[in-house]
Amino acid sequence: MTDNQAMHFLIVGAGFGGLACALELQRKGCTVHVLEKEKQLSESGDVIIIAANGTIVIEKWPAVWNDLNVTASKIPAITIQDSAGKLLVSQPWDEAYNGHINIWTSRARLQKAMYDEAIRQGVKITFGAKVSDHWEEGDSAGVFVNGEKLVADAVIGADGVYSKTRTYITKAPDSPTRSGVAIYRSWFPMDRLLENPLTRDLAKNAKDSSFVWIGEDRHAIVHFNSTLQHVGAFLTHKDTYTVEESWSYPGKVKDMLAFVEGWDPLLRAVFSQIPEEVLIDFKLLWRDPIKKWVSDAQRVVLIGDAAHPHLPTSASGAAQALEDAATLAALIDKAGKANISKALMAFEKIRFERTTATQRMGWETRHKWHQTDWDLVRENPEYLQIPQPDWLYGADPERYAYENYDSVIEHLEKGTPFKNTNIPPGYEYTEWSTGELTELDKQTGDESIYIVK
Repeated sequence: MTDNQAMHFLIVGAGFGGLACALELQRKGCTVHVLEKEKQLSESGDVIIIAANGTIVIEKWPAVWNDLNVTASKIPAITIQDSAGKLLVSQPWDEAYNGHINIWTSRARLQKAMYDEAIRQGVKITFGAKVSDHWEEGDSAGVFVNGEKLVADAVIGADGVYSKTRTYITKAPDSPTRSGVAIYRSWFPMDRLLENPLTRDLAKNAKDSSFVWIGEDRHAIVHFNSTLQHVGAFLTHKDTYTVEESWSYPGKVKDMLAFVEGWDPLLRAVFSQIPEEVLIDFKLLWRDPIKKWVSDAQRVVLIGDAAHPHLPTSASGAAQALEDAATLAALIDKAGKANISKALMAFEKIRFERTTATQRMGWETRHKWHQTDWDLVRENPEYLQIPQPDWLYGADPERYAYENYDSVIEHLEKGTPFKNTNIPPGYEYTEWSTGELTELDKQTGDESIYIVK
């Protein structure tokens, strides 16, 4: 810490962003109290992708890193096919980028490992903590939880897509909107595939691998983790319901199969073996990008999905939450207790443009897969590949924060020029809304609408 004065933070939410931020702040010498509204840590979850820009953060938590490195899938390629199972392109997927691994792993297992590490490091975590309001006064901030007033140097809102912290900061009671797409998600033991003749060899000869099937207005993914001997199976479909985004909404295998009638028999055979008790019909919600991540009194800040919810096709939601954590902790460490407000404003400046690019990139990938320009695919199958640009995978968020702190602060205080270099080359953020993208979903792919390279 710059001024060696102890700092205390309240974090609302014990998801990836909240736990990562707690670990990073505790590592910098701060004390942290995490408040989670649920009564216990969720054990639900399936597969999560974390590229090198995220694993570079996790490497600093040895126990979490060791478990992740042993149990994660390290796939050599992603096989992208049409709905009939015809190969379109095999996308190489490097095991590492700049010496940091790219992994696919169990969402629930990683979150549990992060939670266990936080407890070992002395982070206080309270479950069943329902935040009713936020407050700020002078150099302090806090929340009211179950009628009790809690005090800290600052509050970090990691409370997800339904964030109350976001409403407090923006003073706009906007709600997340439906993206128009839902996704069936499942994670189940691989030996289930032994029961079907079509899938038996997949289970017997299982290797770390991922397969994508692309069809009109939907796509399917099947992922194999040979170490954990589990399969993740997913299918997007049109969202025609009004329920909230939740892990608890049950899916039905027969409904899932109906969406892929006439598709590759192998895919249908995998889906048919999903245990229905683990199948979730998950409503994908999103929000418009907001420029205001910090409260007027500059003692409350947003991170993760509360600030920038991503679609799964971004393959970046978890990594961006990890980047948030590393960036914010480094800026606070650099600023010291006397300048916490400056650190929060610098965080907003450093992170906003980058996350608008990764959010938009997720929609662009989904659009290419759902409103496919098949003439272009025939000319250039690589068109369908998941983006793996250097500006994204090659990032070190902690180093970037330390290196740019002084220039960002000078920009904020004196108006001197500052331009982020953690964004796509030539990228200029222009305002867009989820409503505009939903309208674009009605037309076939057009290169002019893909702005993130």
